[in-house]
Amino acid sequence: MHQIIMNLCSNAVHAMPQGGVLGIALVRVRFGAPVAFSHGALGNGDFVRLTVKDTGIGIPADVLERIFNPFFTTRRAGEGTGLGLSLVDGIVREYGGGIDVQTAPGEGTRFDVYLPVTDAPPASHEHGRESLPHGDGQVVLLVDDEDTLVTLGEEVLAELGYEPVGFRSSIAAWEALLTEPNRFDVVITDQTMPEPTGLALAARIRTLRPGLPVILYSGFSNTTLERDAREEGVLAVLRKPLRQADIAEALARAFQPASSH
Repeated sequence: MHQIIMNLCSNAVHAMPQGGVLGIALVRVRFGAPVAFSHGALGNGDFVRLTVKDTGIGIPADVLERIFNPFFTTRRAGEGTGLGLSLVDGIVREYGGGIDVQTAPGEGTRFDVYLPVTDAPPASHEHGRESLPHGDGQVVLLVDDEDTLVTLGEEVLAELGYEPVGFRSSIAAWEALLTEPNRFDVVITDQTMPEPTGLALAARIRTLRPGLPVILYSGFSNTTLERDAREEGVLAVLRKPLRQADIAEALARAFQPASSH
């Protein structure tokens, strides 16, 4: 839910460059028959409806058709990869939900996210979280050019027992490393960033501190990226959307004795 809310709110803020009103609401609804939305369909039953609306510029019809496509974005270079709404769509689909989008140019946009109501206790989820490997206060340098993902990443890392230090720019992260090269115990970086990319940052780190573990993540991982990452000494390549378990396991590997890697 946190990822859904943060990504929708981030998009709403970008849609109001001159300011405006951001509204969030949560209600329980019941459908007596199947219903179709602009993006997905639901059967009858009880659902929770999360509404995020803004008074921004609205979404043109030709753009509306593509907003949930991975990597589609209307932002300028360096302002994000366009994975936000794709991540929201993936999470909602995973839980058997649907999304309805209402928009008008110049009047704003409303996202209604529907998720099925369940009485099942979250005990197994909590048990899984507790069983994940945790850190002991090690300092993690986190790099991503999307504010939302930095904020979420910092919270996940703190929950896992690490001290996160987030940067919205790979240049700023590199300058921090140059200033205090021994401050950080591990680096987690996005690949798709301008000046430099995650791999280019890893190459610089390798010359500055060869033993500093680097974990790379990307929305589009392939054999070429994984090969290039290995050549730069990257410890692991993770796939977006990031799962807490994947992060925890990669960090645990980073702090294993060298003979155990």
